[in-house]
Amino acid sequence: MNTNRFAIAALLLALACAASAQTDAAGAPEATHATSERQRIARERHEAESEFAAAQKACWQKFAVNDCLRRAQFAKRERLDALRQQEWALDDQQRTQRAQERLRQIEEKGKER
Repeated sequence: MNTNRFAIAALLLALACAASAQTDAAGAPEATHATSERQRIARERHEAESEFAAAQKACWQKFAVNDCLRRAQFAKRERLDALRQQEWALDDQQRTQRAQERLRQIEEKGKER
């Protein structure tokens, strides 16, 4: 349980660092939106982990422990997969923005010559 908290804290720290680094490269409104989306995804991921831990604890009180644990794991996996897809879409969007910015810089540099 403590390792999950450590992993989540490390993830949040990494997301915060990545978001602050991207703020310089991207425009302010897009970066703010991306940062808030990443924070929302991290919050929802933390909630999913917490809900799974609570469900896991409740499963141990039931007769059919393995089936209960399997259902709880499946629900957690579905929720995390949806969040992962949202994160991938956000990554793609940011990658496209960075590529457009880089192309614009190359074009400007070519015009200066």
